[in-house]
Order: sequence, then C-alpha cells, then structure tokens
Amino acid sequence: MNSAVDTKPAYAALDAGDGKPALRGIHHLAIVTEDMRGTLDFYVRVLRMPLVHALTTANTATHGKGAPPFRAIPHLFLDMGGDSLLAFFEYPKGAVGASERDRIGAMQHVSFACGKKRFYETLERVKAAGVPIVGGPVKVIDPAIHSFYFFDPVNGTRLEVVADFDGDEHDLRLVRSVDQSEATLRAELAKVSADPAWIDEMIAARSRG
Repeated sequence: MNSAVDTKPAYAALDAGDGKPALRGIHHLAIVTEDMRGTLDFYVRVLRMPLVHALTTANTATHGKGAPPFRAIPHLFLDMGGDSLLAFFEYPKGAVGASERDRIGAMQHVSFACGKKRFYETLERVKAAGVPIVGGPVKVIDPAIHSFYFFDPVNGTRLEVVADFDGDEHDLRLVRSVDQSEATLRAELAKVSADPAWIDEMIAARSRG
C-alpha cells in the first residue's frame, strides 16, 4: 500500500500541453493593507500606478470562499501596466498580523516589469521616497536582465522592478527575455526530479514564446 507521500494526485497524469499558455496572464494580485491612504500615496505617487476602480465589498459573506473575512471594506484597483491590475483590501487596523513572506504558499515578492528608461526613473523615485534598495545596487542576470528589490514601506510587501536591457522600451516580450537553452533547462529540472520521462514531458511543454 502506498503512503500518502508516494500517492500522486490525479493531475500528475494529465497532458502537459503544447507549449501554448491556456490563460492570458495576471488579471490582478490582491494584497491586504490596513492603511489604504498610505498605500495609495506610495503606489500612485512613487510607482506611478493610476487608480482605476474603487468599491466597498458586500455587507454579506455571499461572495464565496475567496472573499475577505471582513464585510464592507474598501477594495481598490490600480493599473500596474501590461493590461493587469494590482488590488488592495483595507482590513480593520490591528485585525490581522503581518504577512510571513517566506512561508509555503505565501507571495514571496511581486515583480513589476518596465523598459530601460522607466527602470531608472522608477529606481530614482523609490530612492527619492526614502525607501532603501534591498541587497545593494542593481543586480544583473545574464544576458541583460536588470532588477532591484525594495519593500513597500506601508505594508512590508517585498517588491521587485525588472527590465530586459536588450528589449524594446514598449514591447517588453517578457517570456522571450527569460528564454534559455534546452540543456540548461534540463540541468535545472534534474535538480527537481530524477525521473527522465517527467523531464522530457516538461521540456516538450516548454513555452514557445
């Protein structure tokens, strides 16, 4: 009899696909704050994310299991570029504790993309806002990806801004910017699993972006 550890979920046997993503991308990320005004000041003024929608959640718990545990709270949406949204719920002050970014299932960080020009403009605005850049200067990932990390000073969310300096300022083509050789991908997957058939399936399903 197999142990719970040896039992594979039903989805482990599904077709891995043909390299074409089934979804369009991120609609929105939803983050909890207890200071909506301070949050808007940072994201709108420093990161230049325009406010696009504001509502108050229902006064009932009928929205489903994805709804917050509080009723009738502010829920605002910002345009973070690329036709995707960043959303915030304002929970009552002191009602929940701080997030633990490095727990299983937690959102370890949010990474925003931009072109080379906007990259430096954003870096300077973050510095001018008195927000420290984490881990020192801008880091470079071969061949030309530049990034820097910092923390949202209101909520403590770990954030990153990334730019591909070989890319176009407006057509960022993010998937292309992280493309790598099959040999490199195989070597990394071998650190995840020693099952060659599984590695072959994952390679066959790699993005053609």
